[in-house]
Amino acid sequence: MAAVRHRQLEANGITMHVAEAGPVNASAPAVLFVHGFPELWYSWRHQMGYLAARGYRCVAPDLRGYGGTTAPPEPNSYTVFHIVGDIVALLDALHLPQVFVVGHDWGAIVSWNLCLLRPDRVRALVNLSVAFMPRRPGVKPLEYFRAAYGDEYYVCRFQEPGLEAEFATFDLKSFFTLALTLRATGSSAMDLRKMQTYSKQMVLPSWLSEEDVSYLASVYSKTGFAGGVNYYRCLDLNWELMAPWTGAKVQVPTKFIVGDGDLAYHHPGVKRYIHKGGFKRDVPMLEEVVVIKGAGHFIQQERAQEISEHIHDYIKKFEACGLPPLRVSKL
Repeated sequence: MAAVRHRQLEANGITMHVAEAGPVNASAPAVLFVHGFPELWYSWRHQMGYLAARGYRCVAPDLRGYGGTTAPPEPNSYTVFHIVGDIVALLDALHLPQVFVVGHDWGAIVSWNLCLLRPDRVRALVNLSVAFMPRRPGVKPLEYFRAAYGDEYYVCRFQEPGLEAEFATFDLKSFFTLALTLRATGSSAMDLRKMQTYSKQMVLPSWLSEEDVSYLASVYSKTGFAGGVNYYRCLDLNWELMAPWTGAKVQVPTKFIVGDGDLAYHHPGVKRYIHKGGFKRDVPMLEEVVVIKGAGHFIQQERAQEISEHIHDYIKKFEACGLPPLRVSKL
């Protein structure tokens, strides 16, 4: 792992914790890493080291509500407009007019929306786990998840006020061991009640260390989980606010990577969408889809070297052709 520098920056009215690695000179190509739930900048430690060693400036913030970044108490302060606004303001504070973007889980959702709203700031995109989800005018996100998995599905349960208090009942090291390593799809995914009663002896896989889970547990013991849960509480609000972008396409060069054991890959209709033309229709500059056999959801940690190589193999080709012209978002 490369030497990581940490600092706090003011951006979009909040204070953001940012981890950086690699060169800081203006000529170095920059890569922005966007994490998911329940994660932190730390999920990108392997990719930061790999790319920093190859001359890339790596920037990995804790998103709004996570880690060392401000966590507004109001759930409605976590829309994609807030999060994308934070990222744009962070890039401005770092004097980065355009970056490569790598996202995972909620970070992938944020990155898709960054590309929709501000494609001029994105040189190319590598997204992991969560494919682009075009706005469906007739179906709100929570309606989709309730119809597919029922009211007890974690996305639906996260809508309950105060639900985040359930995380306090866990030994957090055990929680993160379960959350990062259990393979679950459908209604059993992130089932807090089942996780609380899990009695099997958990053995850490080779890709996850005691130091890793201890770091996550230490940070979350201070911050709690409300910030991350609030992203889910904005799903339907995002759907309402994004109405002007119905039918808009992601006009950014893109590579998508998913594990064939990823819960997001098994949502109803997702495989067909990815492989039968819908994905390419909505993301016309989609150049490559990679499905990694045997890999789960937290793929950038589970298959760290492989994912690092995939990212580098894709973004390095843009170095040879120089910066593409800036793109302007059009409705």
